[in-house]
Amino acid sequence: MRAAVDLPEEFTGPVAYADRWLWIAVGLVVALVLYYLLAWWLTRAPRSPALARPGVPLPDVRQQHLARIDQVDARVRAGEITARDGHQQLSEVVRDYVAAVTTLPARTMALADFRDRAPLALVEVLELVYPPEFAPEDAVARDLFETAVGRARGLVATWSPVRSAV
Repeated sequence: MRAAVDLPEEFTGPVAYADRWLWIAVGLVVALVLYYLLAWWLTRAPRSPALARPGVPLPDVRQQHLARIDQVDARVRAGEITARDGHQQLSEVVRDYVAAVTTLPARTMALADFRDRAPLALVEVLELVYPPEFAPEDAVARDLFETAVGRARGLVATWSPVRSAV
């Protein structure tokens, strides 16, 4: 104690830092953590939406649409409609099937929308059907019609929205 008494009055004991510096440091750490959480949250890959429409009897819908594809094929072979019209009807059947069994608004989606949101198997069929659908001459439509029918039939027969991921 003697040393404390011998000190001149102008000297004092240790002084603590002000509390505000502690709170500034805590605030900076919290802001840094929030920044990284926000950056992660906003830049993460979007979740794949559930495509399957609940309560739809898949075998019944599948059989109906396969029958429609067979009708379109038969009408084109019989010469009742052109191959170009057949491609348009195939597109309609495939879109109707997708709209019936999934939550995608397939009837109103453009090809670019399908490329962004739909499974690859569906996009491949629609990419095959689109050029002949809008081609100015019917030769392209005739050349690709058999392939388009086979791919549309294969998609409707085997594709299940439960297994498909975007």
